[in-house]
Amino acid sequence: MELRWDKNRAKLRSLAERLQLDAIILMGAPNITYATGIREPTGAMVITRGCGDYIMTSVLDYNRVQFMAPKDVEVKASYRREGEASVGTEMVPSSDLLQGELSDAIRWVLSRCNAKSVGADFSWVTHDMYRVLSSLEAKDVSPDIAKLRAIKDDWEIEAIRASIAAAETAFRDAVEVLEQNPTEQEVEAAFYSSLMRQGAWGEAFPTIVAFYEHTALPHHTPTSTRLSRPGPVLIDFGANMTGYMSDTTRTLWHGQGGAEFRKLIELVAEAQAAAIDVMGPGVELRDPDMASRKVLARERLDGFYNHGLGHGVGVEIHEEPYLSPNSKGTLEPGMVVTAEPGFYIPGVHGVRVEDMVLITNKGARFLTTLSRIIA
Repeated sequence: MELRWDKNRAKLRSLAERLQLDAIILMGAPNITYATGIREPTGAMVITRGCGDYIMTSVLDYNRVQFMAPKDVEVKASYRREGEASVGTEMVPSSDLLQGELSDAIRWVLSRCNAKSVGADFSWVTHDMYRVLSSLEAKDVSPDIAKLRAIKDDWEIEAIRASIAAAETAFRDAVEVLEQNPTEQEVEAAFYSSLMRQGAWGEAFPTIVAFYEHTALPHHTPTSTRLSRPGPVLIDFGANMTGYMSDTTRTLWHGQGGAEFRKLIELVAEAQAAAIDVMGPGVELRDPDMASRKVLARERLDGFYNHGLGHGVGVEIHEEPYLSPNSKGTLEPGMVVTAEPGFYIPGVHGVRVEDMVLITNKGARFLTTLSRIIA
């Protein structure tokens, strides 16, 4: 699998051209990863139309970022003359040292490139940086970048498939541990350990492992609760492989009995299928969500369904588009979204079934390969 981060930078450059901007300032680690493939980047990045691309980071992080940065991206280190921030400047070539704050480094790049019209993703900026960008009369291009990231190229889809494959392997390893009467935390540890053995960057998000009545907590944090008797188990899991994420949930009954609970899992799987059947290019974002709610309403469980059907997944675990009753916009080919209907009865149990699907020219295609019903 070839990772083509240069194509993402080209899309950002095309965005700048379309909006008649000389440069786009990227704040936020996911945006910089999207443009470069750098793991956990720091600082800021400037994409210019004709003057190259630059990352401005700290003296502390310069060598790490420089090591991972694409060869055609310049890395600069900003430092302050006073205090600890000036320590270690001998580790950075003098040509890459820029005295001042991060904002000064950004101004230096813009001046060097004679960039007059500037855009930035304001959704990531601090209050101080907001004032700096405002003084530059920067245009907020956060909706444009979000839309750009929402439509995946073929290579991005393959990267997501690799993330899904790693997560599914780790899930199988974690499920095997259930036979040992583990705690929720021990199951999470088994999942994480498997991911790291596969070379993942890590979990896409803190893995949710819930036993018994904890399954009714949509964002439960694993505890020392032990699987000591038959009952429901919910595992919400994902991997971060080379910067692209995955997101899947499976609910199962562990041990003897559970026939009635398994019927509830099948009902939620039916709600998910109804949602996916509706998906396709041009479909209103709220329509798949509403289709899933109609299925749960048959059993009067829609009142316990307290989140949207799904969301986009890419270099962030939650990104555009969002599929909820109040969502605006339509699905488009190349979008990768989750379909995760569920219901949660406090103090009793909950059920969620989540898969990732790709919107195609004709409809939607499963990317997840796991069976939705785990025996």
